Amino acid sequence: MIGSRTQLRHAMTALAVLLSACGSASEQLGPLGELAEVAASSIRTGRAEEPPLVMPEGAIPADVLAQSPEPMIALTLGGVQRIILSAAPYAADDQQNFQDQNRRGIRMHEGAVSGTYGFGIDLLAVRFQRDDPVAHPVPLIQWPGQVDREYQYRQRDLYNYSIVVSCVFDRVVRENIEVIERYETVRIVETCTNQRRSFENTYWVEPDSGTIRRSQQWTGPTTRPVIVELLRASAEG
Repeated sequence: MIGSRTQLRHAMTALAVLLSACGSASEQLGPLGELAEVAASSIRTGRAEEPPLVMPEGAIPADVLAQSPEPMIALTLGGVQRIILSAAPYAADDQQNFQDQNRRGIRMHEGAVSGTYGFGIDLLAVRFQRDDPVAHPVPLIQWPGQVDREYQYRQRDLYNYSIVVSCVFDRVVRENIEVIERYETVRIVETCTNQRRSFENTYWVEPDSGTIRRSQQWTGPTTRPVIVELLRASAEG
């Protein structure tokens, strides 16, 4: 059994090299990509399931806002304590980079995570539809029922690939949350699927503005979701 699994790994490595020689790839490209995905999944069977993430509790002290006049978030990775991050100065309002001193962090497109830094296989970009309310905020009553989204990656061998999913929004419940202060929000669960995978994102949305105050978002097949809390939306003048 061990020998056969080793041979299968070698075969999949050769297949990955063959695919990378063809340029970028997508999960929707066809049988070669599907074969690689199925075989890789069979190799990974038996891995322990990740424990569920725990939402942060309690409001963040308002005096943290004095650290910077820039947009600010609290980031929770893998259930570890909140990290307070400020956006890089002079960034566009809809594309903001939040990084720590080790240049590890995320890029935000409004309420959507659109890039990661220092996570291993990083999320390079996300292609959003114009009516995607996570990236283009609108009042909750105007949210569409479904959007398509493309997540783009580059592996360590510089092989590019993308994951295209269709995402359906489901309004769950009204819920008060504490971030810097107490907010009245509606919790939205978004289920994203394609032929090979399914994952969920959760958003706590202010219904009148569409502002996402807290979210738990998927960033890739090899990383745990991140929890993002909005502390300040725009730079102070």
